[in-house]
Amino acid sequence: MGLLDTLRRLLRSSPSDDSVENPAERATPTADPDRMYATAPSDDDGDQPDRDPVEPEQPSTPPELFAQEAEECADFWSDYDLDFTTDSLARLDDAVDERFESHRFVGVEPDSDGSADARAFERVVRSFGSYCGETLVRDAGWEWVENGDWHVTDGDETLDPFAVATGVFRSETTFTSVLD
Repeated sequence: MGLLDTLRRLLRSSPSDDSVENPAERATPTADPDRMYATAPSDDDGDQPDRDPVEPEQPSTPPELFAQEAEECADFWSDYDLDFTTDSLARLDDAVDERFESHRFVGVEPDSDGSADARAFERVVRSFGSYCGETLVRDAGWEWVENGDWHVTDGDETLDPFAVATGVFRSETTFTSVLD
């Protein structure tokens, strides 16, 4: 008996759902795909292409990826009212000061393939750096440019928001220092 057969047998004999007497009425992909995947039936007339609910549309350029990362950062740290204004960079500093140990990443290099601390550091640097850069893009008229690595520029000054984020988490600088 394979794994799927075992799961089917267990689901059919599950006492957890007494309201469904007929196992054929249970939510299964073939019986009711909308219930199975917790999506409401659509009244869509089919004008738009069907999108896989599990696979969100992926950004196609690094600036789009940075914008998405920045949005996720703002959503996750919503207690700090990260609204993409340059004033919110002070609140981003507050989030780091209040939620991270100041010595947590000292001596650690951000590395998505490294140790657990290196992976965590890479993730927060990417998230907070994206927010910092995207804030300058949205509120101060800067733009993302590639110069070996990705930076933001206002035409006169170029800034690496990921280097800034690295310094912030090492207690070497602040996000608000980019406004000086």
